[in-house]
Amino acid sequence: MIPGNSDTRDGLLFCMPFFIAFALFLIFPMFFGFFISFFDWDILSTRKWIGLGNYIALFKDTTFYSSLWHTLLFVLISTPLLLVIGFLMALCITSKSKIKGIAENVFFIPYVLSITVIGTLWAWIFQKNYGILNKVLHLLGINPVGWLTEPMPAMWSIIITTIWWTAGFNMILFSAGIKQISDEIFDAAKIDGASYLQTVFHIIIPLERPTTVLCLILQIIASFNIFGQVYVMTGGGPHGSTRVLVQYIYETGFKYFRMGYSSAMAYILFFIILIISLIQYKVLAPEKK
Repeated sequence: MIPGNSDTRDGLLFCMPFFIAFALFLIFPMFFGFFISFFDWDILSTRKWIGLGNYIALFKDTTFYSSLWHTLLFVLISTPLLLVIGFLMALCITSKSKIKGIAENVFFIPYVLSITVIGTLWAWIFQKNYGILNKVLHLLGINPVGWLTEPMPAMWSIIITTIWWTAGFNMILFSAGIKQISDEIFDAAKIDGASYLQTVFHIIIPLERPTTVLCLILQIIASFNIFGQVYVMTGGGPHGSTRVLVQYIYETGFKYFRMGYSSAMAYILFFIILIISLIQYKVLAPEKK
């Protein structure tokens, strides 16, 4: 018998299926993953306790460092671009333009597609021999570029794909923030003779700070967890130049069956994201008065 009044009892009963699924598929795997990070385990054999051995080994692993660097590079380049482009999209769809309704759909549609579709589509666009982009460059008299077969172009190809795919999500958040700004503020600025750019820089951007902080934190978390674009488009190549940390974790665990080692790397990534997110929130979040 569940204690308390009938409303509390009924509420708990209705929530129970979710709590059970949440515990089985999120809470338990999270703690079990941390548990096996202290073992040498290949799934098929018995787990062998090695304590901090996996954590010590990964800090001596050059592939771990290179994968982490590629992830950081992606985060540092893609995050500012995604925020700026998402904000510009939001300005477009909250303006008085007649095409703002069409623009909103066009900007957001890519976000609803799966990463497999997005990756395959852009891999075809960037293909060296018969891709659309190189065909256009050929018509302009420019030699074809190995977008997915050369290190730097490959990383930029992934960044461009990610921007096209996910900028619409930031657009929705920014546009929601802009729509919450009172019309009276815009009317007062217009009466004072403020231009559109002055309104953007002196009214919209300052009042959008909470939304910007939210977008920044969410975007950095998402960028640190990049996997699908790399896996579909380059497979981590050429020569490991686009291999990111989540891909290395995946390959270590499910290709080489080093479950304990991959779990240790996953928790290092988790703590990196946690620390960066806390620092961002502490530094950028508005102070409470």
